[in-house]
Amino acid sequence: MIETIYSIFRFLFEILSVGIIGYWGFSLKNLHGWRYIIGIAAPLLIVVVWATWGAPSSAYRLAGIARLALELGIYLIATLCLVLTGHRQIAVVFGIVGLANGITNHLMQIQI
Repeated sequence: MIETIYSIFRFLFEILSVGIIGYWGFSLKNLHGWRYIIGIAAPLLIVVVWATWGAPSSAYRLAGIARLALELGIYLIATLCLVLTGHRQIAVVFGIVGLANGITNHLMQIQI
């Protein structure tokens, strides 16, 4: 039961990370038309990376520390995107939750 709830939380946190990265891309006002391309391409790149090396059904799925590094790297990128958009307090909370989430998953070795 607890693993199911945790898996749902992890999935929602990953979706939130992708959304934050997209939000950052669309918030780049100085780049005019490029912000739309970046707002779509940046989260799409994260999804492709995750689908290739992090997804449970991936043929190239990473394991152990490599998978933890991938997961924490994505959370770090999302945290930096929050900082760059001026949401520093939310970034601190997101970063702490992301770090705890990644380490907990690594220690529990839950596969989602």
